[in-house]
Amino acid sequence: MAAIIEMGRVFRYAGLDLEDPNPELDSREVLRHYARMYPRLNGAKIIDPVVEGDKYVYEFREANYGDKG
Repeated sequence: MAAIIEMGRVFRYAGLDLEDPNPELDSREVLRHYARMYPRLNGAKIIDPVVEGDKYVYEFREANYGDKG
């Protein structure tokens, strides 16, 4: 018999694993939620999730303003 595993989400920023504040929110809404606590997340990119154990791990990367190219 196959087991159904519900995958949770974790949001990683600067080496910190941030909990999912609300599974109903999409990843952009979660980014806005955490940008209130971490202002450097304003304008950040969301990297596609990878699976680690029983969780999807999304990475928030700060925008690199001033980079050429």
